[in-house]
Amino acid sequence: MKLEEALQTLEARERQCQSMIPANAPRLRTRYLTEMVEEQMEAARNHLRALYQSGLAVGPDFAALQEHADHPKYAFWLDGIRRHLQQCESILAEQPDGGGAGA
Repeated sequence: MKLEEALQTLEARERQCQSMIPANAPRLRTRYLTEMVEEQMEAARNHLRALYQSGLAVGPDFAALQEHADHPKYAFWLDGIRRHLQQCESILAEQPDGGGAGA
């Protein structure tokens, strides 16, 4: 996958995560979750850019490509992308549907 395709895939995941923010959550909670999504996705983008700047690439859905497996930082960058996506998705999956007194 080319860098632009990978960035578009990441943008789609970001939109998906943003859509998981409960619509009726308190304003402060919504702001916190929005910022958390932005921070996690920016961190994932940084790993992705570092990977491509080193002449490496990823497969569909950020899968490892065997031809880059020997690079000393390849697994680190891939794991970073996946970790940030997973953290974002798991925090959002734990959210109540909104309402209540949280913030």
